[in-house]
Amino acid sequence: MGTLLREEIPVAVGHRGLTLLAALAARPGEILTKAELLDAAWPGTAVEEGNLTVQIATLRKALGPADNGGEWIATVPRVGYRFTGTVKPVASASCKPIPPSGKPSIAVLPFANLGGDQDQQYLSDGITEDIITELARFRSLLVIARNSSFQFRHPAMDIAEVHRKLGVRYLVEGSIRKLGDRIRITTQLIDAATGTHLWAQRYDRALNDIFALQDEVAALIASMVEGQAEAESATRTRRKPPADWDAYDYYLQGRAHFYRYELEKSEPLFVRSVDLDSSFAQAHAFLAQALVGRFWYDNDPRTLQKAWDSARTALSLDRSDGVCHQSMGLVLTHMRQHSDAGVHFELARSLNPLDVNIAGDYASWLNYGGRAETALNVLETALLREPLPPVWFWEVKGSSLFLLGRYSEAVASYRKAGDQFFIHAFLAASYAHLGEMEKARAEVEEALTRKHELTIRLISGLPFTDQVALELFTSGFRKAGFPV
Repeated sequence: MGTLLREEIPVAVGHRGLTLLAALAARPGEILTKAELLDAAWPGTAVEEGNLTVQIATLRKALGPADNGGEWIATVPRVGYRFTGTVKPVASASCKPIPPSGKPSIAVLPFANLGGDQDQQYLSDGITEDIITELARFRSLLVIARNSSFQFRHPAMDIAEVHRKLGVRYLVEGSIRKLGDRIRITTQLIDAATGTHLWAQRYDRALNDIFALQDEVAALIASMVEGQAEAESATRTRRKPPADWDAYDYYLQGRAHFYRYELEKSEPLFVRSVDLDSSFAQAHAFLAQALVGRFWYDNDPRTLQKAWDSARTALSLDRSDGVCHQSMGLVLTHMRQHSDAGVHFELARSLNPLDVNIAGDYASWLNYGGRAETALNVLETALLREPLPPVWFWEVKGSSLFLLGRYSEAVASYRKAGDQFFIHAFLAASYAHLGEMEKARAEVEEALTRKHELTIRLISGLPFTDQVALELFTSGFRKAGFPV
């Protein structure tokens, strides 16, 4: 349906509200009856008129007062509503992320790996991502997330094309070369609108200085973009870096595998990282997330207990890190401690408001609680900043759409989400609700091929606290033909 923007800033409005607004704005000045609006927002469904009243009230609050001080949506007593504003078509739409007004926007492109060894690509990617994370801690900047900026890896990239696709004012690019126990990093800041190079620097440091160097690079970039005084006074939390280079190296390798759904490879690398440096909070946090991923496959409560132990350790080491709170929220969700999980997700979002991974896990928690419409708003807002999210993000969005009864859209989203057994199970349930039973049965076979012991009882063990939402999935699994 799209997104409602006010001065280029996303406004949280649900699917029903957007549908009603689109219907009203399509016929400005005309009266739309209550029956017409009910049919537009709840097609083929018998709902009470009070639902329409609630949605209109929510829309009015989101839109604010009209230019004349009145309402954008006027009530026509006992008949319906009409849109009072003037509607102007937009000549062309952009798919680029839209930065909030007043904030300098910046993208850090993947630093080139000059070591020549492709097995070391995780190192340059990981250091680049950590510089992105450090920049994002300056609240006065809008920093494009990793997945969007990493699409521009080609060495002969066109600055103008990057500017057009990402819509940012500034770009950072650079290179990394590991030389024994030392590392060389070059970086430069570019005005994306003009292609002008504003600043360049080369650093030769010992490996163990990499964490301080990341802070230094981020602070210098921020000072160039927003001014020295503002950068020095910027409110930002500081992560606690690892004390051991090898621990960091294993952590980067694990994170690279984790982002590719290669959980069986990532987990032992995170374990090795925390063995080398037991005070490395983020390694403990990612180990907790990898263990939750393993729990989806082995359903062993001991796995979940290990995940909780890792998340608790991460928080004990650094309560100011959003990823640590995200990990605890994820673990507590699967332990069915829904309320406590929400507390940690809210803290994670306040600490890292632009982190698309946190937004995705938070939306998943909302889905489990039966708040799919709010979850979809969270996901759509995140997609404005990050049009190329991690692959698992589409599974969460697919589930939001599924729970809202938008099964065709759910299928399209699930199709982008990978090849895991649970994705095929969700696709089977979606097709079953659509009445496309041949496709549903085909997805059942795909799911069972990947997990032979899969049953309705097993896949219905998802940590839903909302029984209506759970039954929607369960009935879909049942219709699709999964064994009991």
